[in-house]
Amino acid sequence: MMRETFKPAASTKKRISKRTAKEETPSLSTRPQQAEDVVKEHLMLHQPVSDQRFPSGLVHLLMKHLVDERLTAMEYSPACSAVATKLSDSIKDAAKSLSSGRYKLICHVAIGQLRNSAVSCTSRSIWSADTDTFTEYLFKNQHLFALCVLFVVYQE
Repeated sequence: MMRETFKPAASTKKRISKRTAKEETPSLSTRPQQAEDVVKEHLMLHQPVSDQRFPSGLVHLLMKHLVDERLTAMEYSPACSAVATKLSDSIKDAAKSLSSGRYKLICHVAIGQLRNSAVSCTSRSIWSADTDTFTEYLFKNQHLFALCVLFVVYQE
Protein backbone atom coordinates (compact mmCIF):
# COMPACT_ATOMS: atom_id res chain seq x y z
CA MET A 1 0.00 0.00 0.00
CA MET A 2 1.15 3.47 -0.81
CA ARG A 3 0.63 6.41 1.48
CA GLU A 4 -0.10 9.80 0.03
CA THR A 5 1.02 12.89 1.81
CA PHE A 6 -0.41 16.31 1.32
CA LYS A 7 1.97 19.09 0.33
CA PRO A 8 0.63 22.60 -0.23
CA ALA A 9 1.54 24.18 -3.48
CA ALA A 10 4.04 27.00 -3.37
CA SER A 11 1.56 29.38 -5.01
CA THR A 12 -0.88 29.22 -2.05
CA LYS A 13 1.49 30.97 0.32
CA LYS A 14 0.67 34.63 0.83
CA ARG A 15 3.37 37.15 0.33
CA ILE A 16 3.30 40.15 2.62
CA SER A 17 5.52 43.02 1.81
CA LYS A 18 7.28 44.95 4.53
CA ARG A 19 5.28 48.02 3.61
CA THR A 20 1.87 46.35 4.30
CA ALA A 21 3.08 44.89 7.60
CA LYS A 22 4.09 48.35 8.80
CA GLU A 23 0.70 49.85 7.88
CA GLU A 24 -1.23 47.20 9.83
CA THR A 25 0.75 47.61 13.06
CA PRO A 26 -0.03 50.80 15.04
CA SER A 27 2.99 52.75 16.09
CA LEU A 28 4.25 52.19 19.59
CA SER A 29 4.23 55.89 20.37
CA THR A 30 0.38 56.06 20.26
CA ARG A 31 -0.29 53.09 22.55
CA PRO A 32 0.77 54.69 25.89
CA GLN A 33 -1.31 57.81 25.10
CA GLN A 34 -4.40 55.69 24.37
CA ALA A 35 -3.96 53.74 27.60
CA GLU A 36 -3.55 56.96 29.57
CA ASP A 37 -6.75 58.37 28.03
CA VAL A 38 -8.69 55.24 28.99
CA VAL A 39 -7.47 55.49 32.60
CA LYS A 40 -8.38 59.18 32.82
CA GLU A 41 -11.85 58.50 31.43
CA HIS A 42 -12.38 55.67 33.93
CA LEU A 43 -11.30 57.86 36.84
CA MET A 44 -13.67 60.62 35.80
CA LEU A 45 -16.62 58.18 35.63
CA HIS A 46 -15.77 56.30 38.83
CA GLN A 47 -17.72 57.47 41.89
CA PRO A 48 -17.17 55.25 44.93
CA VAL A 49 -19.94 57.03 46.87
CA SER A 50 -23.23 58.30 45.49
CA ASP A 51 -23.86 62.03 45.59
CA GLN A 52 -27.58 61.34 46.26
CA ARG A 53 -29.16 58.97 48.77
CA PHE A 54 -31.79 56.61 47.44
CA PRO A 55 -35.30 57.90 48.35
CA SER A 56 -36.35 54.86 50.41
CA GLY A 57 -39.28 56.58 52.11
CA LEU A 58 -40.79 57.78 48.85
CA VAL A 59 -40.28 54.37 47.22
CA HIS A 60 -41.95 52.68 50.21
CA LEU A 61 -45.05 54.88 49.77
CA LEU A 62 -45.06 54.17 46.05
CA MET A 63 -44.70 50.42 46.70
CA LYS A 64 -47.58 50.52 49.19
CA HIS A 65 -49.81 52.36 46.70
CA LEU A 66 -49.07 49.93 43.83
CA VAL A 67 -49.61 46.80 45.95
CA ASP A 68 -52.77 48.07 47.66
CA GLU A 69 -54.27 49.15 44.33
CA ARG A 70 -53.58 45.80 42.68
CA LEU A 71 -54.30 43.30 45.50
CA THR A 72 -57.04 44.79 47.71
CA ALA A 73 -59.96 42.95 46.06
CA MET A 74 -57.98 39.93 44.86
CA GLU A 75 -58.41 36.34 46.05
CA TYR A 76 -55.60 33.80 46.01
CA SER A 77 -55.38 31.65 42.85
CA PRO A 78 -52.68 30.12 40.65
CA ALA A 79 -52.80 33.32 38.57
CA CYS A 80 -51.09 35.12 41.46
CA SER A 81 -47.74 34.07 40.00
CA ALA A 82 -48.25 36.31 36.96
CA VAL A 83 -49.55 39.10 39.20
CA ALA A 84 -46.41 38.89 41.35
CA THR A 85 -44.19 39.16 38.25
CA LYS A 86 -46.07 42.19 36.91
CA LEU A 87 -46.11 43.80 40.34
CA SER A 88 -42.38 43.28 40.73
CA ASP A 89 -41.70 44.89 37.34
CA SER A 90 -43.94 47.87 38.05
CA ILE A 91 -42.31 48.48 41.46
CA LYS A 92 -38.85 48.28 39.93
CA ASP A 93 -39.77 50.62 37.05
CA ALA A 94 -41.31 53.17 39.41
CA ALA A 95 -38.25 53.08 41.67
CA LYS A 96 -35.93 53.55 38.66
CA SER A 97 -37.79 56.70 37.70
CA LEU A 98 -37.15 58.18 41.17
CA SER A 99 -33.44 57.38 41.46
CA SER A 100 -30.22 58.01 39.62
CA GLY A 101 -29.04 55.45 37.08
CA ARG A 102 -26.15 54.23 39.23
CA TYR A 103 -28.33 51.98 41.40
CA LYS A 104 -29.03 48.32 40.66
CA LEU A 105 -32.55 47.34 41.75
CA ILE A 106 -33.65 43.84 42.70
CA CYS A 107 -37.35 43.42 43.45
CA HIS A 108 -38.80 40.32 45.10
CA VAL A 109 -42.57 39.80 45.44
CA ALA A 110 -44.01 36.72 47.14
CA ILE A 111 -47.78 36.15 47.23
CA GLY A 112 -49.28 33.41 49.40
CA GLN A 113 -52.61 32.17 50.65
CA LEU A 114 -53.80 32.98 54.19
CA ARG A 115 -55.03 29.65 55.51
CA ASN A 116 -53.34 28.60 58.75
CA SER A 117 -49.96 28.50 57.09
CA ALA A 118 -46.57 29.88 58.03
CA VAL A 119 -43.99 31.29 55.64
CA SER A 120 -40.41 32.14 56.35
CA CYS A 121 -38.39 34.27 53.92
CA THR A 122 -34.72 35.09 54.25
CA SER A 123 -32.07 36.70 52.10
CA ARG A 124 -28.35 37.32 52.32
CA SER A 125 -26.11 39.77 50.57
CA ILE A 126 -22.93 41.73 50.94
CA TRP A 127 -23.24 45.44 50.54
CA SER A 128 -22.08 48.81 51.74
CA ALA A 129 -24.14 50.30 54.53
CA ASP A 130 -23.23 53.80 53.28
CA THR A 131 -24.75 53.49 49.81
CA ASP A 132 -26.93 50.35 49.64
CA THR A 133 -30.35 49.92 51.20
CA PHE A 134 -33.69 48.12 50.92
CA THR A 135 -37.34 48.81 51.48
CA GLU A 136 -40.15 46.36 52.17
CA TYR A 137 -43.91 46.25 52.43
CA LEU A 138 -46.18 43.50 53.79
CA PHE A 139 -49.74 43.42 52.49
CA LYS A 140 -52.61 41.32 53.87
CA ASN A 141 -56.27 41.00 53.01
CA GLN A 142 -58.82 38.28 53.91
CA HIS A 143 -57.50 35.79 51.35
CA LEU A 144 -53.79 36.40 50.73
CA PHE A 145 -50.61 38.09 51.79
CA ALA A 146 -47.87 39.70 49.70
CA LEU A 147 -44.33 40.42 50.79
CA CYS A 148 -42.53 42.94 48.60
CA VAL A 149 -38.83 43.69 49.06
CA LEU A 150 -36.78 46.06 46.92
CA PHE A 151 -33.00 45.81 47.29
CA VAL A 152 -31.00 48.83 46.14
CA VAL A 153 -27.27 48.38 45.44
CA TYR A 154 -25.02 51.21 44.26
CA GLN A 155 -22.89 50.36 41.23
CA GLU A 156 -19.39 51.79 41.38
